[in-house]
Amino acid sequence: MKKLKQGLACALSILLLAPTIAFAKEKDYGSAKNVILMIPDGMSVETYTGARWLQKDHNLTLDSMVTGSVRVNNSNTPIADSAPAGSSMATGKKTQSPFISCYPAEGGMPGAETVDATKAYMPLATVLEGAKRSGKSTGIVSTSNVQHATPAVFSSHHPNRNEYETLGEQQVYQDMDVVLGAGSAYLDASKRKDKEDLISEIKGLGYDYVNNRDGMNASTANKIWGMFDSKSMNYDLDRDPAVEPSLEEMTHKALDVLSKNDKGFFVMIEGSEIDWGAHANDPVAALYDVLAFDKAVKVAKDFVDQHEDTVLIVAADHGTGGLTFGHKNLSSGYDKEKLEGFTSILSKAKMTGQKAATLLKEDRSNIAEVFSKAYGITDLSQEEINLVKAAGPKDLQTAIGKVVSDRSHIGWTTGGHVGGDVTLFCHANGKNLEKLQGCVFNKDIGLYMAAVLDIDLDDLTSKLYLPARKAFEEVGAKVAYEKTGPDNFVLKVTKDGKEWTFPVNKNYALVNGEKVPTGGLTLNSTKAVYVPQGAVDLVK
Repeated sequence: MKKLKQGLACALSILLLAPTIAFAKEKDYGSAKNVILMIPDGMSVETYTGARWLQKDHNLTLDSMVTGSVRVNNSNTPIADSAPAGSSMATGKKTQSPFISCYPAEGGMPGAETVDATKAYMPLATVLEGAKRSGKSTGIVSTSNVQHATPAVFSSHHPNRNEYETLGEQQVYQDMDVVLGAGSAYLDASKRKDKEDLISEIKGLGYDYVNNRDGMNASTANKIWGMFDSKSMNYDLDRDPAVEPSLEEMTHKALDVLSKNDKGFFVMIEGSEIDWGAHANDPVAALYDVLAFDKAVKVAKDFVDQHEDTVLIVAADHGTGGLTFGHKNLSSGYDKEKLEGFTSILSKAKMTGQKAATLLKEDRSNIAEVFSKAYGITDLSQEEINLVKAAGPKDLQTAIGKVVSDRSHIGWTTGGHVGGDVTLFCHANGKNLEKLQGCVFNKDIGLYMAAVLDIDLDDLTSKLYLPARKAFEEVGAKVAYEKTGPDNFVLKVTKDGKEWTFPVNKNYALVNGEKVPTGGLTLNSTKAVYVPQGAVDLVK
């Protein structure tokens, strides 16, 4: 009997796993002309719920789109980071921290494939790269620097998410049609280690390069690159609307530009700083950025309703902070506390803890005045004043957030990420276009998008990212990897007295001083150099 029970349990496990194993291979989800993926970075279910309570009607656009939940673990650990979690959505494969769309070196967790050690660190083709090669327009939008993990995983590759200059250079040569966000510091020749002027390069590639809201709104170009801050945009509650566009406005502009292509488009839009507010345990920053994200979702949802064969998918990469509407100071009587007890301070907030911190004098003598101005709090206790007064410069936002959180019965479990499932949202418009639903892995979002866009990601990887030395030597060429300047490297290939130079992180070869397109990036994954098939075809 014991063996029979074990056998039945095993069979049941196989049946339960079968839908995930067979994902996008046996099920036909239909086809889409346009795919919009929106990522509210760090938005746990509780953060999403908390933001809803701040709405007058207690409803969000997102509410009408709930179709399931997403399991967000890494390939090797239960709590996800933005880089591997986003990479899973971009490539259809689970990976590990701090990889940006690269094959993992470690596995073992649910949803991860058995790791092939020979592929570790190898670049993995993304849905964005596949959409571009099928003739569609592509874009990324974020409120962080666009070289940050989530936008980077769709448009670049590296085993270290912190290599912003490298990731940014690759993005310049991915031929995207829309790039909106921040991060000009990583493109600026005066700030880059390699001294390359990528801003001039962007302009030379035909982009309308803009750096403020008016410039973005006035642009009528088919290719636009907007950098609204050198590092990151402000939280929505703190931004200057005369300078920085909202995520809602950037979403509208992106869809307007991308939809000019009759073949369709793919775009990833991130509400980046929900995560940052939650890391700081600042409920005002996190919840108001969810509200700003929801406004952007409405723009996208309305677009879907007006355009057939279009799908909108929304899912966070992970939760952050462990926010709860429920605090240890409310361990009893929690079911008697009225909504106003949780929301009265939050609803009156004029700024985030980050902005409030900038108003404090060096000696912190105006703490009471700042709290009155920012949150309408006029009865700070000495304990609360001492908490803010004792905080170091890097901890001020968190200290301010703690006062607001405690008074609002909001709890936090961590300043890091949490491992819970996140909500899956999907909205589709098409006769044969099915929504993604159920309890899925984050990689299944990538596989779903690839399926409706008719992209074979494994085949694309095999064509875009060939191990360079092996590929060139197989056609009788010699290969050398050389440093040509500060943080600049090239692959030099010679055959029959001819020479080809492939600059790393770029999409062309230099042949007799002329740029020749290769159809993809030359990349150094730190373990090997990879080139597209087009590079090898030049040398054959």
